[in-house]
Amino acid sequence: MLDIIKKIKDVLTNHFEGIQEKDILISSPPDVKMGDIAIPLFALSKKLNVPLQNLAERGIPLVKIEPYVDKVEKAGGYLNLFLNRSIVGGQIIQQVFSKGRLFGSSMSGKGKKALIEHTSINPNASPHVGRARNAMIGDSLSRLFRFEGYDTEVHYYVNDMGRQIGLLVLISDEIENLDFNGILQAYVHANQRAENDPEFAQKGYDLLAQMEQGNEEVRKKFFKVTDMCLKGQLGVLRRLGVDYDYFDRESSFIESEELNKVLDILKTKGALFVDEEQRLTVDLAPLGYTQEEGRYFVLRRANGSSMYGYRDLAYTIYKGHRGADEDIIVLGEDHKLYLQQISLILSSAGYTPPSPVFYSYILLKEGKMSTRQGNVVLLSDFLDSASALALERVQEQCKELSEEEQKLIAEQVAVSAIRFAVLRVTPTKNVIFDIESALSFEGDTGPYLQYSCARIKSILRKYGEKVPTNILTSFPIRQNEEWLLLRKISEFPLTILNSIEQHNPSIIAGFALDLAHIFTSFYHSCPVLQAENEEIRMARLQICLATLRTMQNALHLLGISVPERM
Repeated sequence: MLDIIKKIKDVLTNHFEGIQEKDILISSPPDVKMGDIAIPLFALSKKLNVPLQNLAERGIPLVKIEPYVDKVEKAGGYLNLFLNRSIVGGQIIQQVFSKGRLFGSSMSGKGKKALIEHTSINPNASPHVGRARNAMIGDSLSRLFRFEGYDTEVHYYVNDMGRQIGLLVLISDEIENLDFNGILQAYVHANQRAENDPEFAQKGYDLLAQMEQGNEEVRKKFFKVTDMCLKGQLGVLRRLGVDYDYFDRESSFIESEELNKVLDILKTKGALFVDEEQRLTVDLAPLGYTQEEGRYFVLRRANGSSMYGYRDLAYTIYKGHRGADEDIIVLGEDHKLYLQQISLILSSAGYTPPSPVFYSYILLKEGKMSTRQGNVVLLSDFLDSASALALERVQEQCKELSEEEQKLIAEQVAVSAIRFAVLRVTPTKNVIFDIESALSFEGDTGPYLQYSCARIKSILRKYGEKVPTNILTSFPIRQNEEWLLLRKISEFPLTILNSIEQHNPSIIAGFALDLAHIFTSFYHSCPVLQAENEEIRMARLQICLATLRTMQNALHLLGISVPERM
């Protein structure tokens, strides 16, 4: 229906001088009996200085666009348009069939580039459930931008330096055959030891300094530990369907000629100084920062070794030079101040900082997870538990399938349960995860969406033939449930554009859930294979096929696969 909406906006902007497309806010009436498209006139009346009644009378003949609009009714301050269901419905299905896997994409990113950095887990542990939210949001955004035609790069910033890595290197020398599975406990032990043993903690800093000074033996130790952690972490994340294009190592940004130029600019602005501890520090106040908390940003220690912030500034400059139209970074909400500091330093030197997508947390009953304290739920354990629970339910419902097929479906169901439960929540809100509810085949869950698709596939299998994709000129629509389903399908392209604009995958999740609910109503109200005649049966089969394609496209954007059977 995007085409019809575009025609409506064009005819109104062409006729009424002084209004633009953005001034015309089009929505759907709350009840199908009130029409299909609602045009509010209040703001237009005020902007055009035309009385509401007069504007409505002038607008009715303009928006009754043949052959798409059957009638237009005036209701209060709205014009309600009733569409020709037969013509518009057939066009919606034809568009789905013609675009197929690309249905929903407006290709708004054609000729553009997107760079998305996400996850960047410290290489001191297997990823826990809380950190996985970063990866799922970032991965879904990457899928969205690719779907919209953007040339998309996905970057993982490998934190292969810092005090915590120095402590891990120290402790790994003492632990025989340390592997990825034991890395979390080793880190917790090393961190506790550093808190109680200043000498041990200092050795970690000394190793870091040697790393920066180019000590090859120390560099190899750092690389060995961080590479082992990275490979283990990626193995876990791949179970969620998350992958990356570039792995940028923090150790590559120890020195930066371009950042040194930025420091020269800061110096001229009176924002760079050496503090009482002999650390090179930025005072953000001369750059316009008005708070005392977070005013000072340390770049180098007294021994000359760089801080994380220095290396991050250099890395951000590097990303900026890759020429992306959309430069996005996914961060936990506890990094807001840090990104504000980074952005202020870079913008003061003429650089454009990345656009952040902040997310809140997945909480334990005891509170926020902490790798340092060790009170985490590991993602690998969580996936194993979810998969085992899903397998029990799949075995109950799919007894005729082989054990191998059951296990494959169970893993798909587990991933869908986790990803949907996380992605359906707006990033800035907390997720409180209930694994039992998330795995339900009923209710607002990922498995429910998968089951909706499996139900359609079952109908198509029972039909036993390929559903024709040629659409009748007068597409037969007999019931509201058919029309509401098609109307929802038509909203998918606009839903994607909104999700892209707001950098918010939960908009796609909400759409998928609405589509599944409306299909369930259609399924119970509109017999498909037992329709009253062949024309109606074929039309409903085509509606099913268009729904399946739309749902599969939406679930792909959420990183959820669709099993053949459930």
